[in-house]
Amino acid sequence: MNTNEILRLLEPKNQNLPKISTDTHSKKYDLIYIPLFEGEEKFIQKEFPFLKKVKFSGKKEESTEIIHQNKRIHLIGLGEQKKMTSRTMRRFFGKTYLSALGGKPKKIAIFSPTEWWEDGAIGIHVAALNPEMLKSNPKKTPAPEVVLVNKNGKSKEAAALLKRGMIMAEGKNLMRVLGTLPPNILTPPVYAEVIMKLAKQWKVKCERASKKALEKYELINAVSQGSAYDSELLIMTLEPKTKTKTATAFIGKGLCYDSGGLIGKQNHMKSMKEDMAGSASVLGTVLNIVKGNLELKETTYFVMGLAENMMGTGAMRADDIFTAGDGQKVEIMHTDAEGRLVLADAICYVKNNFKDVHRYYTIATLTGSCVVALGTIYTGIVCNNEELKKETEEAGKVTGDYVHASPWDMEYDDCNSPIADVANLGEQDRDAGWIKAGLFLHRFVPKDKKGEPTAEFCHFDIAGSIDMDEKGKAWRQKGFNSGIGVRLLTKLLTK
Repeated sequence: MNTNEILRLLEPKNQNLPKISTDTHSKKYDLIYIPLFEGEEKFIQKEFPFLKKVKFSGKKEESTEIIHQNKRIHLIGLGEQKKMTSRTMRRFFGKTYLSALGGKPKKIAIFSPTEWWEDGAIGIHVAALNPEMLKSNPKKTPAPEVVLVNKNGKSKEAAALLKRGMIMAEGKNLMRVLGTLPPNILTPPVYAEVIMKLAKQWKVKCERASKKALEKYELINAVSQGSAYDSELLIMTLEPKTKTKTATAFIGKGLCYDSGGLIGKQNHMKSMKEDMAGSASVLGTVLNIVKGNLELKETTYFVMGLAENMMGTGAMRADDIFTAGDGQKVEIMHTDAEGRLVLADAICYVKNNFKDVHRYYTIATLTGSCVVALGTIYTGIVCNNEELKKETEEAGKVTGDYVHASPWDMEYDDCNSPIADVANLGEQDRDAGWIKAGLFLHRFVPKDKKGEPTAEFCHFDIAGSIDMDEKGKAWRQKGFNSGIGVRLLTKLLTK
């Protein structure tokens, strides 16, 4: 598979996604889904008088199928309205779409408020993405059309919400398709070419750091020493309509494969192709901003560090010492703590080349410790600024990409070395390892002469929330990651 074939997989028109249309009534549809909150029975009976004879409370997970005038009508209970969130809305639409496929319908009508339609479009297109597309002879069964029904369904506001949702879904699905590509296809140089071609398509400025430019960045290069491929660093730059004096850097980890290096992962190597998900979330965010014509808060550098951590004869070893791009010497304690090396040098590259950056976001499938701490539901964040932490938590609630912040306490930072400036692993790393990984990265954020940070910093650990094993859920199909982070970062970076 070459880069052009990969690019074709990333296009929605080649993903067999359902057309999503709108209507003001449901009379002409044979399959109709009606979601109900508790206590909404009388409201829905005005729209559908025949439902007065049906006993339905709207409690969560309650469902009833009714046949009326040759129409199949499904009532779906959503529970208490005050508990409805962006995440539960997306999941409702995704689950509804997938459950309807068993009957092989041509059209699926979903009666719903227009303010749900952004989340609805995301939920439907995320659910519809099918891993069959990667097979040698994929099934070509056309996806059924989904019709969102509301009396205001033809309004400009409804159309705008639907369009925005479809673009958001495209960004998430770009991340998910890239993540599922096998590592023998999406190698660092191939991935770099894909990024360059996407930038050209989107008319976005993109720099691919030369091998010479990366020479002094020993950390990112060390990770790929055991691989047949060199490390890569790419930077996309987006400017707001009104130029700003300050800028943000959004940095994603792009480990195209992580074998764990010489120390290895034993039986935990499967699914390590997804270790580039952080970089793919960066790309999905750029897509959302460009195609959605969203206004950035300030100049933003989208940085992707690509590498492959393998076991070749030149692979880095525990006990090796490498020099970061800012001169700090790092002792390797563990070869499977490689992602932080890539991110640390990416931070160094930004601070060495872009002096206007006052805020750093990093995103990565960084630690198993975060999976143990938070499971698959919340993304862990490590943040050095209370206001930025609150802003990030609020953005998580609004977008449904929930985050949980660690304590900010430097006593956790025990990444010490007697012979180097810092070690790549804490002395007691089993204890709060995900926090220590974030604090390791913070060591590379710009500081003043007293050692105080001069920039805000927030690290996102998506190792759990990404669904790295691609197990799927009732609202998305097996074979892809969750696409977490794309919508959240889009919210944080735009007005």
